[in-house]
Formats: sequence, structure tokens, C-alpha cells
Amino acid sequence: MQLAVFGSAGLAGAAVSRLALENGHEVRALVRGPNAVPGVEVIRGDALDPSAVERTLRGADAVISTLGGFRGPESIAAGTRNIITAMRETGGSRLVVLQGFHIDFPGDPWSLGRRFVETYLRLRCRLLVPYGAELGELLRATDEVAWTLVRIPRMVEGAPSGRARAGRFSLGPWSVVRTGDVAAHLLSLAQNESSVHDAPMLHTPRSRHAAPTPAQPVNR
Repeated sequence: MQLAVFGSAGLAGAAVSRLALENGHEVRALVRGPNAVPGVEVIRGDALDPSAVERTLRGADAVISTLGGFRGPESIAAGTRNIITAMRETGGSRLVVLQGFHIDFPGDPWSLGRRFVETYLRLRCRLLVPYGAELGELLRATDEVAWTLVRIPRMVEGAPSGRARAGRFSLGPWSVVRTGDVAAHLLSLAQNESSVHDAPMLHTPRSRHAAPTPAQPVNR
């Protein structure tokens, strides 16, 4: 499979790029800075540049986007819009997007913990929440692309646990997900069309017997 990855310099983007390469897939990544996952085909540029986006996903069988985070919130909606536009022009169909669980979607259970996280995010990076809401509106208005939005809580380093759960949950600041679980789930979705036009949450239930794992910065 030819995979196009946006956000490969972040924690989740790097993890899914490495996992895809380990499984024999070809990975092309749009890279803005100096760092790139060894083995990927690098396209230099920015997700806010439509021409760079188009070059990255040309010929791709699937697209995974982990754009955003505190250091680049403007790319959450604008970058995804460029990806969708380019997919329409090139005939691409499968898009898997990763974002935080603070983004509301119809059918979500009410959660006080999520409201707490949303308030924290507004205080730390005031644009993160509105850009996330804009992304949700953009995806819900997109019918011709087989998109899935995966929403996660705080990421921690860790190999796939075998215990990750996907669905709709009342998550909160206590919730976590392992990078290995995120990478495995994103790559699995990229290879099929389950959860199309849906926005499942993904988290790793804590185990009483698991050793504590150090938290990492929220930079997908």
C-alpha cells in the first residue's frame, strides 16, 4: 500500500509511519522541518500549501493525517481542507484523521471530564478548540471522501497493548492512549473502510498490573 502521512514529525505520525514501513508499506510524508522518519519518501513543504499537499498524496492508496497540536493548530482545519480538496482532484478516497476527544460529534455521551479538558485546552491554546470544531463541521459536510476521525485522550509512550478500545466513551483528563495502540488503529483503518463517516474515540484502559508510562507532550 502507498500511504501518505501528514504530521509525521509528531508522536503519533512518526509511530504510524514506522509501523507502516515495518509492515512493508510505502510511506510518503509531507515534512516541514529537518526531522523525518528514516525510510519515508520526504516531500518538503507545509500542509497549508495546496500544491505541496497534492504532491504528497498523488498516487496514494490512503491518507493519514495527524496534523495539529499546540504548535500548529491552524493546520487542523485548513490543512485537512487542503487534503480533501487534493483527494477530490486526484481521485483519492480513504482518509483517516487523528485529533483530540474534545471535538464533539453527534452521539457522544455527555462527559464532565471532557468539558474540563476543553476548558484547559482553551486556556493553553485558545485556537485549538475552535479549529477542532471547524474540522468536525468540514468532515461532516464531506460525502465523497471515505473519512474517519479518530479522537484520542492524552498519549503516552508504549507498544501496542492489545487492550485498546474504540467507540464512544465518557473520557476525561484521567484517560490515556498508547502511541502503539494509536499507530496500529490508524494503519488498520487505512487498509479498510470500517467506521467511514464516523468519529470513534480510542483509548487504552489502565491495567492495575501495568507499569506506569511517562507522559509525552501532546503533539500528534
